[in-house]
Amino acid sequence: MVAVALVIGVLAGIVTWVVGPSTAMLAVAKAGYLPPFFHSTNKYGMPSKILFIQAVSVSVLAVLFVVMPSVEAAFQVLSQLAGLLYLVVYLGMFASAIYLRYSQSDRRRPYRVPGGIVGMWVIGGIGFVASALALASSLTPPDQIGVGNPALYIGLLVGLAIMIIAVPLVMYTLRKPHWRDPASDVAPFTWEARRDRADGADAPG
Repeated sequence: MVAVALVIGVLAGIVTWVVGPSTAMLAVAKAGYLPPFFHSTNKYGMPSKILFIQAVSVSVLAVLFVVMPSVEAAFQVLSQLAGLLYLVVYLGMFASAIYLRYSQSDRRRPYRVPGGIVGMWVIGGIGFVASALALASSLTPPDQIGVGNPALYIGLLVGLAIMIIAVPLVMYTLRKPHWRDPASDVAPFTWEARRDRADGADAPG
């Protein structure tokens, strides 16, 4: 009975991890940040094409289990890659928090870091430095697991991280106005909203 319960729990977790990101990607796509190719869903409302691309991407990453000297080494690379991407996001969050205090200081927010600009620099700075140190330590090859050539290990982590980060940035740069689904309820970025308002104000008539 316990084993059956564990299997059900694991399957539920897999469904959550598979469907959750793809559903979020569908919302992003319909908001105009991905081509209409990614907008399609099947009869159950699932983003079929996004799921297909997700399956292909995971299959490509699974090649690491062949390239690396052991299963443990491949799992270590994938685990560290996930942590590396998380830390890059945190670096961006802490840096953005400080930047937005200057660029949008008059914007009303539900919560503000106490201490004014000094408090923001202290909290954001500590968070940024801690994330940077954690990121640097994640690039250190572990002693407990044989990962083969240390340069290959670090190169795989850095290369895969750069590729994964670069893809959405390129897609955002290449986005077109007609990509947005009129039924999308995702709010645009703040600077996009301000730009649209400015363009509307400058329009004749």
